[in-house]
Amino acid sequence: MKKKFALVAVLGLVAALALAMVGCGSSSSTKKATSATSATSAAAASASGSLTMQDGTLTVISSLDFPPFENLENGEAVGFEMDLIRALGDQMGLTVNIQNQAFDSLVPAIAAGSTADCSISGITITPEREEEVLFTDPVIDSNQSLVVLSSSSYTDAASLQGKTIAAQSGTTGSDWAKENIPNANVVDYQEATACFSALAAGQADAVSIDLPVASYTIRTAYSDCKIIQETPTGEQYGIAVNKNNPELVSALNDALAEIKANGTYDQIYNSWFATN
Repeated sequence: MKKKFALVAVLGLVAALALAMVGCGSSSSTKKATSATSATSAAAASASGSLTMQDGTLTVISSLDFPPFENLENGEAVGFEMDLIRALGDQMGLTVNIQNQAFDSLVPAIAAGSTADCSISGITITPEREEEVLFTDPVIDSNQSLVVLSSSSYTDAASLQGKTIAAQSGTTGSDWAKENIPNANVVDYQEATACFSALAAGQADAVSIDLPVASYTIRTAYSDCKIIQETPTGEQYGIAVNKNNPELVSALNDALAEIKANGTYDQIYNSWFATN
């Protein structure tokens, strides 16, 4: 009987030791996993798909009618911000999927949080928009401008009093015209390019639009137009993200800082805005 009890005791000791070893191994693995997780950057987390709706993909909505920032050419999204968001995606290890929709629907869509991860589309960071969405660090600065036909006699905002002003719906250009041109008839168009078409067709006396867009459009497509007023509004564009996803904002900011540091940002900027 003593031998039997001794055998049982030995077996019990072996089992206890085995459980202790398993327990130690599990604890060690947990510590390693925890350490690895805590060391993972926001960009790496986004690459795994944890910050985006679709694993490995950054879904972006943009209004592809605002050159040189975004435009649709031969079925492809091109422009400064299009190159920029693709560079950010590369930096984060994500494939960028760009979808086209009307500008005035972009911020509401991101606020709803059901169709895209973010929006980049010449979106000025404003207190009103910050009530609806989060913004990344600014990606570029901008001001406002007024454009007229070169043959016209208009000289500034005051000379356009009571005239018809074309502007893109939902933009700060539209807001500026309504607030600063007395008795103006501001007609909102869905597309920025449609504003210049209206001006050329005599349907508008001027276009109120962001200065970089005005300069680029006159240089590349509407040489018979001129800028009569540049207004230093100090605007900054940002990337809009749903308020429930501050981690994606951090990841985008990290990527933006990195491409600025490695020269990629400057290369993209110069390819669209350098005039020499």
